Amino acid sequence: MAGGGEDRKTGKLSRPALLVDEVMRAIREMIVEGRVLPGERLSENALAAELGVSTTPVREAIALLRRQGLVTVQPQSGTYVFELQAGELNQLCELRFALEPAAVQLALENPDTPLADELAVIVEDMKKAQAEGRVRDYLALDTAFHDAIIAASGNPYFTSAYALIGAKMAALRNRLGSDPHHMEKSMREHVEITEAIRARNLELAARILVRHIARKEGSYWEHLDPENSARMERTALSTTLHSK
Repeated sequence: MAGGGEDRKTGKLSRPALLVDEVMRAIREMIVEGRVLPGERLSENALAAELGVSTTPVREAIALLRRQGLVTVQPQSGTYVFELQAGELNQLCELRFALEPAAVQLALENPDTPLADELAVIVEDMKKAQAEGRVRDYLALDTAFHDAIIAASGNPYFTSAYALIGAKMAALRNRLGSDPHHMEKSMREHVEITEAIRARNLELAARILVRHIARKEGSYWEHLDPENSARMERTALSTTLHSK
């Protein structure tokens, strides 16, 4: 296959110039989409056979995924898909509380920012995916929505910081993405965030973003980290108050 990529008939990867990156993306997709489960042991030999590569790029890809927090390596035991630790979800959301409203602020300092138009396109695609029951597509668009906000900051350090948690957040969305109550609320909030940014109302956009990230009025994140959901609510409230 020219240029490398995936053979759709066999699922095996051809040999692109950056094979490790291709292997990493393939394994990351397995984790994010839930095709391998939290806590599941990953076999380098099995992954290499499935992707049609040697174990060397698989081993290097796992090292990169470890930096993204998607896998853990236990000495004398093996490599495992990440499981959420107590308090970790709150820490992930604290970083989002700091980055996403600030990214919106930086974007709105540019009078010609295309962010509202970009988000509106994503939102329309999300509506179609929701209406057609394409949950996986909806969740991928959810990730794209927040990635667009970070990119609109124009600050590469924001992008680098967000990349540390982006794949893990995408995986967490997929774990609970079929909850219809969550999806309805998620859709509504994405529309509201887009409208606030279109109106260049930073305070409103930040307030909705923080609420959206925290899910403090619902039970979405409680399934993942019930012991720390109350702390997350307090953090979200504090962030909202300081943004006013």
